[in-house]
Amino acid sequence: MLVKKNIAIIGGGWAGLAAAVELCKNNYKITLFESSPQLGGRARAIKWNNLTLDNGQHLMIGAYQQMLDCLNTIQADTSQLFKQLPHRMLMMDSQNGEVAFDLQLPTYPAPLHLLFGVFNTSSLSLKDKIILLLRFNKLLNTPIKNDISVSEWLNTVKLPKSYRLNLLEPVCLAALTTHPQQASAKAFQSVLQQTFNAPADFTDLLIPTTDLGKVFPSLAESYILQHGGEIKTRCKVQKLLHDKTHIHSLQIDNDILNFDHIILATPAGVSAKLLQDIPACSHISEQINKLTFEPVSTLYIQFKDPVSLPYPMLGMLNGLSEWVFERATSGHNDILAVVISAQGNHLKLSQETLTNTIYNELSNVIKDLPELINSKLIIEKHAAFQCHPDVDKNRPGIDTNLKNLKICGDYVYIEENNQPGLPSTLEGALRSGVKCAQSTIKD
Repeated sequence: MLVKKNIAIIGGGWAGLAAAVELCKNNYKITLFESSPQLGGRARAIKWNNLTLDNGQHLMIGAYQQMLDCLNTIQADTSQLFKQLPHRMLMMDSQNGEVAFDLQLPTYPAPLHLLFGVFNTSSLSLKDKIILLLRFNKLLNTPIKNDISVSEWLNTVKLPKSYRLNLLEPVCLAALTTHPQQASAKAFQSVLQQTFNAPADFTDLLIPTTDLGKVFPSLAESYILQHGGEIKTRCKVQKLLHDKTHIHSLQIDNDILNFDHIILATPAGVSAKLLQDIPACSHISEQINKLTFEPVSTLYIQFKDPVSLPYPMLGMLNGLSEWVFERATSGHNDILAVVISAQGNHLKLSQETLTNTIYNELSNVIKDLPELINSKLIIEKHAAFQCHPDVDKNRPGIDTNLKNLKICGDYVYIEENNQPGLPSTLEGALRSGVKCAQSTIKD
């Protein structure tokens, strides 16, 4: 009789949870260790003024097929978890409140959604619409031999200025958490292809109807426990004890625990520290340390009265605000979430100054904006790795030189045939976790 191995998963973020769910689905015995009191990593619930919000605002779309598959595995009702809306990029000028660009993509199969979306964009002339469709199609489908910055890449095809400045560059910053002058053209092209060359519903927005902790972490926890797995929070793995070919045990506080296989699903910096003293894995630690990371700032603003946007997600140009999200769908109609990606002048401002500046920008866009009563600023300093040209060379793969140790996380490269890896996203974390688990099962 084949005895299935006992597997330890270190890290209870979305990647670690996805690995645990996949292994439990295949009847493996797992124990998951998380150093913090709760699961979810960088996408978890937080308490603020007796409210439950998220530690950062995340955008989810229909192209997140791994997320939907994971939710299906744990028998989550996605029709209840998300409000699904056709994709719309409504970009507003934060200084004068005018519409800078409005691209609405109907739920048609590619390339019809882009065709109809562009032809219904009133800010473009007919000539610009035709030029845009032809040149953007070329940009989207011409392979990039040598990776360059997004700015350089966009310069190769003369797109209408408003489309580039008011749509593509802000989307690049949001999707890659990297400014276009520094961002990888290959990575951005891959993101655009997965959106614009995909099935009809891949472009739809999936707006959570609850906090992120209830979208996946809590449901995954229940599934793992129901399938015989163990979850230990407030348990920090301090050391991986090893010989030349294996990890033979984990040191947790004063305990030494033995496992057949180990999956390291900790943040990149934590993984690098755990691996640096293992000769067979020190090169992975060095590789990870070559990655640089960008912050993401989320400012929650609470108003005296309910507030609504022209669309649940709004792009903001020419100011500090970048993206604004309604929280009404998740039960907070008096709160807006404002997201600012990567490094910038906003990090030099006090919370009070930042809040007042953003409130003034919002008041230019939203008529009769209610009175501000409170705000909460959350800065995730290492939210995402900087997605610069050829960044995939610095991303470790799933496998290590130790037979029973694998790693996963949104920073891990999981693609085949040198395809561009996903940037730091929840979808990337989930794909990595599932693929890591499948690789462990295969071994």
